[in-house]
Amino acid sequence: MAEQIIRYDRYGIPESPLISKWKEEGRVEGRVEGKEEGHLELLLRQLVRCCGPLSDALAAQVQALTAIQMLELAEALLDFTGRDDLEQWLAQRG
Repeated sequence: MAEQIIRYDRYGIPESPLISKWKEEGRVEGRVEGKEEGHLELLLRQLVRCCGPLSDALAAQVQALTAIQMLELAEALLDFTGRDDLEQWLAQRG
């Protein structure tokens, strides 16, 4: 019966269901974090293209946004004409 509960990892080492669950949660969390980092990188690249190089302070403000705020900014930047629009948008949410 215990053999049915315990699984073995790819190295043949016994692994409890709890350990398997933790590993899966870690994989899911890693995928989510990876996506968020990718979205941030894309947003920063779009902002640079629209507004020119960002100061460290502006980049830090963008990085501090929540995921929802980043999506809102990604949509709003389609109407931006320059850095002033970005600074105003960030000031309204800061």
